[in-house]
Amino acid sequence: MVSVMGYMSLFVVIGLPIAVIFLLVSVYKMKRNSEIQVEQNKRIIELLEKVKPGEFMNKQ
Repeated sequence: MVSVMGYMSLFVVIGLPIAVIFLLVSVYKMKRNSEIQVEQNKRIIELLEKVKPGEFMNKQ
């Protein structure tokens, strides 16, 4: 029969490393997504700078 301490040590040995790996993967994905958004925003700014000011306002 496994005691409560046995279950807790099993959690520490198996569950904790899995939780840490999941956390690290999540942080990496957020960082990567942020980098992609920065590149997309730079591209949008470049395209907006090419458009003449007021060009969209005159079209109806």
